[in-house]
Amino acid sequence: MLHNSLAWFLSSLCQAPSSHLAVFKMSNRKRTAVDVDTDNAKRGVWLVKVPRYLSDAWEQHPGKEVGRLIIGGEVVFRTNPNITGIPSSSSAETNVVTNSALPPGMQIMPVGSRGTKKQPETPSEHKFVISDINNQTMAVFSEDKTGLEERASVETGKLSVQGRVVKRAECRPPDTSDYLSMKIKGIKERQEPRRKIALMDKAEVKFKPTAIHAEDLARERMKKEGAKTVRADKDVVRDALFAAFQNHQYYRLADLQKLTNQPPNYLKEILVEIANYNTAPPHRSMWELKPEYRNYGCDQGEDNDEDEEL
Repeated sequence: MLHNSLAWFLSSLCQAPSSHLAVFKMSNRKRTAVDVDTDNAKRGVWLVKVPRYLSDAWEQHPGKEVGRLIIGGEVVFRTNPNITGIPSSSSAETNVVTNSALPPGMQIMPVGSRGTKKQPETPSEHKFVISDINNQTMAVFSEDKTGLEERASVETGKLSVQGRVVKRAECRPPDTSDYLSMKIKGIKERQEPRRKIALMDKAEVKFKPTAIHAEDLARERMKKEGAKTVRADKDVVRDALFAAFQNHQYYRLADLQKLTNQPPNYLKEILVEIANYNTAPPHRSMWELKPEYRNYGCDQGEDNDEDEEL
């Protein structure tokens, strides 16, 4: 016989998603001035703690029978095979063929059934451990948000007291090999990494950085072929240097070598005659003309003299 209070508890778990069952807790959300239905405030209910796999199965099948409670020497809850996916005894024996001509205890099994691996099954029976609630007052409230539509997330629905918790129960699974296998399988599935290493059949084409560029290769090729710069006349090189220093006051040796296309040692011999090498900042390691060869302000001075004569 099914206890009335537990029958109400099990049936209430399968109500429509619009109304849910919860133990009352204080909330910081603003509550509208609504009345609470207290017609069932004196009804006794049980607070049952169930395993996660059972609660998930119940939530996936709302409005259906989740099982039956058998009260005898001990309280046993027998789950519905259609809810948890447990094969019934009749379906498990459909593949077994019996023959009266066979010796007792022998059966004919389908080909390939001996080597198949048995999958762990969800326990079909659970033991209820019931305890009394002392020095504690708990009630079950339901909230109906039908009709609120878009305001359902900010407003409180219709509240109703569904009963007072009089018993606390714990739904314990049996200590069997099937249950242990199911738990081990769940632990292994949770430990599997979500990101796995996959082998690629074909390598991806990517542009990698190069250490030697085309300009460097051309320069090395010229060195190998023996291409050398030819020394020009000193007067020609000196004129080219004077023209360069008219544009900029300071030059590095490498820059002057590119402008004149002369060997560095030969160019340095000419620079020593007409220029000074700076060893102190801010123009360190740069060349500038000697004072006697500078004519940066000559043109400007001649223009000023002409203005005075006029």
